[in-house]
Amino acid sequence: MFIPVSENLLKLAKLFPEDLYIVGGYVRNCLLNIENSDIDLCSNVDIEEISKILKENGYKIKVKNAKYNSIIISKGNESYEFTSFRKDYYPENGSHSPIRVERTDKLLEDAKRRDFTINSIYYNITKDEIIDPFHGVVDAKQKILRCITSPEEVLKNDGERILRMVRIVGELNLKIEKNTLKYAHLMAKNVADISSTRKFNELEKILYCDKRYKETPGNFVKSLNLLNKLYIWQYFGLPVKVIKYNMVKKVEDRVLGLLIDIVDSVKPECLQTFIEKFLQNQFGFTTKLIQKIFIYLAGYYNALNKMKNKEYFFKYFEDVGVIFPLLAKKSKHIMNKYMFFYKYILRYGLVVRVADLKISKEDIAQNYPNIDTRNYDRLLEYLLSEVFDGKVRNEKEYLLQEVDKILSGIA
Repeated sequence: MFIPVSENLLKLAKLFPEDLYIVGGYVRNCLLNIENSDIDLCSNVDIEEISKILKENGYKIKVKNAKYNSIIISKGNESYEFTSFRKDYYPENGSHSPIRVERTDKLLEDAKRRDFTINSIYYNITKDEIIDPFHGVVDAKQKILRCITSPEEVLKNDGERILRMVRIVGELNLKIEKNTLKYAHLMAKNVADISSTRKFNELEKILYCDKRYKETPGNFVKSLNLLNKLYIWQYFGLPVKVIKYNMVKKVEDRVLGLLIDIVDSVKPECLQTFIEKFLQNQFGFTTKLIQKIFIYLAGYYNALNKMKNKEYFFKYFEDVGVIFPLLAKKSKHIMNKYMFFYKYILRYGLVVRVADLKISKEDIAQNYPNIDTRNYDRLLEYLLSEVFDGKVRNEKEYLLQEVDKILSGIA
């Protein structure tokens, strides 16, 4: 069975003192007759030994992870990830990261650390030979996703494998073997042990899984439904097991769409508190990013609650480019109402931002040094409202006069 490889890769294989194998997605995708992915290589060769040989022959070497014996090999416009054969030992929780890694000289031992049969097919480049220790070729032809051995053993210490399973189902439109699905459900609690960064990365890949290979447009919904079927959302810290998907299926920004669906399913008492806690605890987002996401969601919900135009655009004028596409998928009537006023603001150059006032905190401090600095923001917001309503001209002279009136108790 022939797996297509480049001339450069054939030359690379000849430099290895042991047989060089392609393993994982590239071999799998060739068997499925779909677009090929990055090439992952492995062999019974230590990375230090092969790095020295390859550098002498003009290759660039970059250590990707010394603990896992993994390097990036590149020459010209081609690059490959190479890993020495190894065995992984996991902790009792489902955190994904091995606590210990050992080199091995046996391909079968290396294969045992992998997850699904279709990802555990090796191709010997030099000998043009398939090595298939877990019958992944048959599963690939039948489009079945199956754990390499006992699903309990494969999934019990690695929650990320469950999310990867969900993603692969959507990417390749596969069926899950019965026992694999059963134990994924039983071991779903391990998702809670994944690091926040890995958890978000896998969720984002699931949301856009149909974009990877152009084979399964819209198939991300299949993966999202699988998350519900496995009751995984409770291990994302949510008080519900199932999310009702609506917006995520309609909008281009699927992360925001999913967050709206989560909020609609959970119905939190305070949107800001819920979003801050969820995004920080589950995904480790920065405070700045959380605040930006909250603004988008608050702008969406406040529009649905028909916030008054002036108040709305004082808060969300700079963010309507993100908010309006979300709003349009929920209520075109409400979106068009706000869009009309937005265009009116642009057409007549109305001032809706404190930053556009011809006065600043520094001007107030210079002219009124005895004012408590905590009142600066309140003064500027008042002036903005007066300018917007046409009661005060947006010029420093008139704005300072208005401050005089306020401080003298006339306003």
